[in-house]
Amino acid sequence: MSRLIVLLVIIIVLPCYVFCMMLDVEADRIEKSEGMVEAQGNVVITGEDMSLEANFVVYDVVNGDIWATGDCHLKEKIGEIKASTLYYNVIRKDAHIEDGSILIYKEPIRVMGSSITRYGHDLYTGEGVMYTPCLGEVPAWSIKTSRIKIPIEGYGSASHARFMIYGHPVFYAPYLLYPAKLKRQSGLLFPEIGHSTDTGYRFSQPIYLVTSRWSDITITPTYLSKRGLLMSSEFRYRLSYTTKGEVYVESIHDKKGGEVMEGGILDEIPRNRWFLKAKHNGNNLTWDINFVSDEDYLEDIGTLYDENDIWGGGNTSDEEELISRMEWTSSGKGFTLGISGQWKQDLTIKGDDKTIQQLPKLQARMGQKDIPLTPIRCSADLSSTRLYSKEWIEGLRDYGAVEFSLPVSLDPYITIRPWLKEIYRDTIFSDNDTYEKDMYKEHWQERGVSLSTTLYSSRTSFGWYHQVVPETSWTYKSRYGGNYDKNDPLDIFPGLLSGDDWEKLYDMDVSIVNFIRDDKGSPILEFRLGRKYSYISKEWDLIESTIKFSPCSWFSVEHRNKFGRMPLRPYATHEHSTTLNIADNRGDEITLGQEYNRQDTKCIIIGAKANLGMGFSARAEIRHDYMTRRYEYLRQGLSYTSQCWGVDIYRDVEPSDDDRPRETTIYFKINLLGLGDVIHASYSVDDRR
Repeated sequence: MSRLIVLLVIIIVLPCYVFCMMLDVEADRIEKSEGMVEAQGNVVITGEDMSLEANFVVYDVVNGDIWATGDCHLKEKIGEIKASTLYYNVIRKDAHIEDGSILIYKEPIRVMGSSITRYGHDLYTGEGVMYTPCLGEVPAWSIKTSRIKIPIEGYGSASHARFMIYGHPVFYAPYLLYPAKLKRQSGLLFPEIGHSTDTGYRFSQPIYLVTSRWSDITITPTYLSKRGLLMSSEFRYRLSYTTKGEVYVESIHDKKGGEVMEGGILDEIPRNRWFLKAKHNGNNLTWDINFVSDEDYLEDIGTLYDENDIWGGGNTSDEEELISRMEWTSSGKGFTLGISGQWKQDLTIKGDDKTIQQLPKLQARMGQKDIPLTPIRCSADLSSTRLYSKEWIEGLRDYGAVEFSLPVSLDPYITIRPWLKEIYRDTIFSDNDTYEKDMYKEHWQERGVSLSTTLYSSRTSFGWYHQVVPETSWTYKSRYGGNYDKNDPLDIFPGLLSGDDWEKLYDMDVSIVNFIRDDKGSPILEFRLGRKYSYISKEWDLIESTIKFSPCSWFSVEHRNKFGRMPLRPYATHEHSTTLNIADNRGDEITLGQEYNRQDTKCIIIGAKANLGMGFSARAEIRHDYMTRRYEYLRQGLSYTSQCWGVDIYRDVEPSDDDRPRETTIYFKINLLGLGDVIHASYSVDDRR
């Protein structure tokens, strides 16, 4: 058997352009005659962006037509074709196959049938055809038709269509229209069906609208049989790789109001109710806006925003407050300028009339800078905040601080850093019925010194080493003119924001940190121990310790503890927490945690996710408080994921609260790649304790 390699260089001059094609032909036998090439036996044809394998090939070098038979396998940049008989034009990319399949890599899309014709890369037609995005030999799901037309980036049409699951028909339609798109397209998403005792039966029909290449809108009318019509809309945008955001709004004219309890309905609630969320990230501007029309909305209705993302946390209805933030910052050459605002909506207070807001806050900072011709370094911080609360108080808060330090390094180990900080703050009220004066101002001074060092051991034979970082500092902070007289209301600075309650300090902090690091410098074992002593109260605070052990990428454990002397006992733990994480490359994961606070908390958190094989996985989460003898949430879930479809089932149990019954929600969802959510249903039932 002989093997010949023939190089064909074809230059065809057309009326409008010049076409150049270079192909390599390899076969057991090759014959050439008047612009035709005939190859037989182990034929391999390769070009710049294609390759073809077959048993017999006839190639028209003038028109670019190829006829091939016998185990034909054509590969292109966008996909590949397998067939018993194949026609292919190397110029137009047209193709016709008999008893074969066409695979498009992007999405993916696979078309199989007895006769399929492709026009360029945009249109597919055929008879006796099966369409599926599944890559398995027996597709998990497919659409089998007597005649089909598939315009890529359009809607495919099929006659006498049968929806197949693992080769078995489960649904028949005389005519079917479905998306065959590689890009986002406007249209109806699959409906959602559910039931809850408080809201009644639920039916949602999402409408998806592509507004541009960088934005889209989803509008979802949801009918709640006991509440009325709830309308929700989500606008998403992405201006660049890092700049993106969304705006979500839902509203309802609630014909019921209140929360169901044993024996009646809680408090009368306005019927026009709504929820708003807006997020933006990127560049210098960020915001996260969260508002509800009333403090009971999340508990009564429950927002539909991200309702499926429940793993790894509590429930939205458990929120005690909603915080909205917006900030613009710009920095350069050690200086930072920022404008921000904050609005806190307290969901535990009717009307939220006494929550202080910061709208806006102007802040300028200067990082550590060297003072010319001196070893002294200087930093500064200035801010002005407008404080506002509905029907209560309005005012302006100013803050200014400048710090001077003189760091001295005694090479190679010790660094001594003395510092002096001058602080000014005031509050000016424009509307005040609470405090005696309309203006409060004061001047503070803070001074101290810190001593730190770092010690290293020699490396072991495999590169590990020990690092010790002991540190101690003394801090003295006092107000000019003395400190507060707790019995004099005129001498007390208004405590409006968190951190406003300043007191005289004279403290010493002592800490030591130990690291065991590997040859790359990553910490394998970390141990921190610290304690504070007050020269004013003559007492030591609680000892704080942290130990973290992470010997490898799939295992880590961390324990935090605060302990100290107790009456009639030498030492006792006041609060501690432990977290254990184990994960592997298969997708298995275990999380164990414990939280303890002597006053009010003693709970355990358990989470697990197991890869059961063959695409199945199971997960569970529970948080149980032993102080109240009840769990805060309990969830179990089972999912199946394959290359072209998936199933999600989970059960979520919320404990009873006061007179409200326990609520159990069972959620069921099926995803088919290429068709979206075919089934998306959930329902809730109440269990009486």
